[in-house]
Amino acid sequence: MATIDVKGVSLYWEEQGAGDLVLFVHGIPTDYRAWNGQLPALSAKYRLITFSRRYAYPNPRAGDLHDSTIEQNAEDLEGVISQLGLAPVHLVGHSYGGFISAYLAHRRPELLRSLVLVEPAIASLLLKDPRSFGQRLGLLFRHPKVALSAQRYLKRSNDPAMSALRRGDVASAVRLNLNGVEDREGVLEQLPADVQEMMLANGRTVAETGLPYPAIGRSALQTIRTPTLIIHGETSAFWLRAIAQMTRKAIPGAGIVTLPASGHYAHVQNPVGFNRTVLNFLRHHNGA
Repeated sequence: MATIDVKGVSLYWEEQGAGDLVLFVHGIPTDYRAWNGQLPALSAKYRLITFSRRYAYPNPRAGDLHDSTIEQNAEDLEGVISQLGLAPVHLVGHSYGGFISAYLAHRRPELLRSLVLVEPAIASLLLKDPRSFGQRLGLLFRHPKVALSAQRYLKRSNDPAMSALRRGDVASAVRLNLNGVEDREGVLEQLPADVQEMMLANGRTVAETGLPYPAIGRSALQTIRTPTLIIHGETSAFWLRAIAQMTRKAIPGAGIVTLPASGHYAHVQNPVGFNRTVLNFLRHHNGA
């Protein structure tokens, strides 16, 4: 089992393939195995590294996840890149991992060769302070459909998922989280059995959705000059698809692809289309 120690945090990682380096950052509630559907197709041309973020399986880490913020995960990611001598990397991040990846691209652009953000959950593009009534009201006036979608997610998914975690019902927390990001019922049960098992094994990381996040807005994303592609699912919750579009508009020159037959977990739900899209993007930015 390969691990790397980043400031006292042990992180499990794996690699395969050869060529330019592609580093994957998983979201919630997954781990390094979230990218299994990408490894056969991409390892033929690239050196691939997957790792499990702090608290994700199989990292032996106890605690209540209060220190698993975007900023701290970005420090972990920077440590992985630096200690393994990977820079510059093609960075691929999904959801919470997409927010982490965008944050690193803003803070440490020299570490990156290109950036793929898979439905990045950059919630600060909607509300820099979710506790602010004025900001929530402003979002409702500016983007009523987005605001109502986000409100539905919070009330029907996120809040009850946090309650489920507090009473130790991890399975319910996972189901509620997945239903919320897809805005439909029964999402977990429709995924492959091995993916279901992985998500249930990482159920406590659903708590990351309740942590404070950095106030990264449009002006911060506009500083990113790394070649960037945003991928989002065709059927994800509307507020997540809106964030993907906002991210594309903010990052200069960024492209965007809507992946059919997929929702929030596009790399799992449509791996063939996802891999084809990423390989095409990487082919245009090798050696950039």
